[in-house]
Amino acid sequence: MQIIFVDWLINLGQEDEFKNYWKTAVPVEDRSKMVGEFLSEPTAHEKYPWITWKLENTEAKRFINVGLWADAEAFHEQIGRYFKPDSEKLDFEFKIRTRALLTPACWRMGDWPLPIYDSVGVL
Repeated sequence: MQIIFVDWLINLGQEDEFKNYWKTAVPVEDRSKMVGEFLSEPTAHEKYPWITWKLENTEAKRFINVGLWADAEAFHEQIGRYFKPDSEKLDFEFKIRTRALLTPACWRMGDWPLPIYDSVGVL
């Protein structure tokens, strides 16, 4: 399994435009090798003082997409077609997105199930 992080910095005031883009403009046609993808927002650090990695940004809104895929090739086959050249940012982007590929070295599993349905509005 591979974990893909995509770090998005979105212009303030264009968060809904970006979320609509994520939900509708980049559908995953073949999900057979996708465990799940989670477009996530940093949670206020003041509420949880044990958080030591501050991801908030005062100039833009940060979203991090966390994708769990069978392998990097499956991710790229389904999502790579949506990649713009590295120097081309989308209208709502404050700064061009960055990606990281993580390979689990060890893991533990719990009993809590992953969601089995898409969130509202996702194609």
